[in-house]
Amino acid sequence: MSVETEIALLKREVTDMKQIHVRLDSAIEKIAEVSTSLHTIMAVHEEKLLRQEEALDEQEKKLTENIQELHSRITSNAKETHTAMGDMERRLVEQMNAHSQKEEEHFRKMREELSNRVGILEKWKWVIVGGSIVAGFIIQKVITINI
Repeated sequence: MSVETEIALLKREVTDMKQIHVRLDSAIEKIAEVSTSLHTIMAVHEEKLLRQEEALDEQEKKLTENIQELHSRITSNAKETHTAMGDMERRLVEQMNAHSQKEEEHFRKMREELSNRVGILEKWKWVIVGGSIVAGFIIQKVITINI
């Protein structure tokens, strides 16, 4: 082959290589653009993740505070209920004792009244029995005297 042919072939190869280099440069630029876009997307997603983590931390903190507040309320309500129940129990016991004393006094008075009434009835019974004996004795004497 001649030198001119070799030069022409070399020129053609150089031209082909230029085209390949142009295409590689274009591909490298596109890859760089994609890489930049990916970095931007990654940065945006990282920012979103950070905001979500902060929001979750804040919600967790609020939830913990709410749970502590509810626990405090439940504890104070339990104490108040316990105190109120104790006071109510004390008042009920006092009222029951007062009622029991009144009932005992009432039953004692009724027993005394019944005892007094029974005593009066027993006196009258003996008076009537004694009067009947005397009347019977007198009737017998009158009958024996008349006979």
